[in-house]
Amino acid sequence: MGVAKLKKAELYYHKSVHEQIAAALQETGACQIISTSVENQTKPSDVEALLSVTEEKLSDIRYLSRTLTPHYVDPVPALDRMLGERPEVTMAELEELASKTDLKTLCDTTRAVEHETGEVRLKLSEARLNNSILSSLEFFDCPLSVLTEGTRTITGLVGTIKAEKISGLRAALGDFSTLSQETELTIAPYDEKDKSQDVYVALIYSRSIENEVKDLCAKNGLSSIEIPAYLTGTPIEEKEKISGVISELEAKETELAEKISEISQANVPTVQKLSDYYNSLANRYNGTAMSDETESTMLTKFWLPAKQSEAIKQKIEAISPEIELTLSDPEPDEEPPSLLVNGNLTRPFNILTELYSSPKYRGIDPTPLLAPFFWIFFGMCLGDAGYALVVFGTIMYVFKKYKKISLGVKDFIKLFLFCSVSTFIYGVISGSFFGNFIDSFVPILVPLKNSLMLVDPMTNPMQVLGISLLIGVVHLMFGLLIAAYDKMRSGLFVDAIGNDISWFLLIVGLCLFGVGTGGMIPPHFTQIGQVMAILGAVIIFLYAGKEKKGIISKIISGFLALYGSTSYLGDILSYSRLLALGFGSAVIGMVINLLGGLAADIPYVGWLIAIVVIIGGHIFSILINILGSFVHPLRLQYVEFFGKFYSGGGEPFMPLRFSQEFVNVKE
Repeated sequence: MGVAKLKKAELYYHKSVHEQIAAALQETGACQIISTSVENQTKPSDVEALLSVTEEKLSDIRYLSRTLTPHYVDPVPALDRMLGERPEVTMAELEELASKTDLKTLCDTTRAVEHETGEVRLKLSEARLNNSILSSLEFFDCPLSVLTEGTRTITGLVGTIKAEKISGLRAALGDFSTLSQETELTIAPYDEKDKSQDVYVALIYSRSIENEVKDLCAKNGLSSIEIPAYLTGTPIEEKEKISGVISELEAKETELAEKISEISQANVPTVQKLSDYYNSLANRYNGTAMSDETESTMLTKFWLPAKQSEAIKQKIEAISPEIELTLSDPEPDEEPPSLLVNGNLTRPFNILTELYSSPKYRGIDPTPLLAPFFWIFFGMCLGDAGYALVVFGTIMYVFKKYKKISLGVKDFIKLFLFCSVSTFIYGVISGSFFGNFIDSFVPILVPLKNSLMLVDPMTNPMQVLGISLLIGVVHLMFGLLIAAYDKMRSGLFVDAIGNDISWFLLIVGLCLFGVGTGGMIPPHFTQIGQVMAILGAVIIFLYAGKEKKGIISKIISGFLALYGSTSYLGDILSYSRLLALGFGSAVIGMVINLLGGLAADIPYVGWLIAIVVIIGGHIFSILINILGSFVHPLRLQYVEFFGKFYSGGGEPFMPLRFSQEFVNVKE
């Protein structure tokens, strides 16, 4: 198990069967196409044409999805779809559906409704704005035509001005006799105490002094408002007309919304299916486009798992006798993609490795190495047997209800299923069952709970801290031994001893010496620890200066290398988070139980409130603590553990597959 062995396939075939070949490779779901085309080389002509048609269809699909999906009421809940409750179809059925569906006409119909809706909304927005303005102009009892058109001798304007500037405007108009006699200022009612409010005013004046009036208004802070020319009656009359227009436009908007909703309900399922169909075709043609060609033949290269090579070979060769398929092992200078293949117990942990980085093809797959540690760490962080039972029961219900969950999603859920077991074990030995629920509400079970307890984080946190740090030392040293093994199998024995074994001897030796000095282990382990620590320090000192010239440089390098031991101290202390998170989970549970107990004392309804508080509080605690129990152990794997031996850098295996976002494609 680990990184699967791959074969490199070279497939020669006649152009006439290139579509059947691509379909067969896609059906296997286990072939990653290798590009054989040189840079800037055009795609095979037949493939280019097919890809162009498919991309045009996908453009229509994307438009319809973007426009119709927000109006679609899916009869299948989103969670059900995510867990695999999707229609099962074959590519032949999708092809038949595509031939019967006129995407162009559907797009044109949708665009027409969308365009009409946009126009209605624009008119509605304008009408509502005018209605708002008219509401503010009800103080003006003259026809608005006086302001919008005027007469041969007079015209006017309307605008807003700060209340504090009204007196200034009045004074300015009164300062000039001509202006005072040839203007009429009407002001909307306002609160004279609020000087900062905007007040509507209307000003009628003689055309002969229009420029002077506008200049004066601008200087006194009056902001004019443009009124549409078609508003000619009084503000009250025009408001009544616009109210009718708004009602008509709102009715039209509702009608169009219902129409787009009907289109959505009738067509979104089809659009979703065709989305997967045309995306699958695009994947297929893009894969074929990476092939090389002559006038009548094509060459496609791809990686495939060695275990499936014979079955895939038989499937392909059955298409036509004019096919030549050769299989070979990767060349030493080639870097194939990495496909993680692990057993049922470790496969759910693959996602943890892939979140960091896939291993190189010839590198170490860290998944089986990190799996037991992550399993233990998660259990210690969540650390509650009651929470574990809830998680376990929920997952089993999901697996019983949903039978079509994809393998990737199923493995991710299984990860938490497995970790709920370690959580239950640690919860039992630490005496945590929904916090201190047993102590608070079921005292009859306290003796049983106490008889199973091995550690007590609440009364003896130093014990759990010691266990956490011990596990941290084991975790880190295991990483060093893996690094040493990886170097040794590459022939780098000196580097393995100088870089890894030496630090293993030093850290383990210091731990044995410290524990032995404290009297926690037999005295002879103290002497063994001394020898190991001294030997490790000497190797580190000598190895650090091996590339340096001059005795002084070697000595300085040696001391600087030994100073690096402080980083190991920091790494080991990082594992104290196992205590902190487990302790936090227990404390939150205790607080929830305490609040529930207090609520229970409320007369008549106390028991009901207590149930709500306890159940709701623990559900919240489970969700928030699961997040922390996933993230923090993952941090210990990525930073402390992987930092010792694993760098990743591999290319993940990405085979040619069907798109299955909305449907499950079956053979």
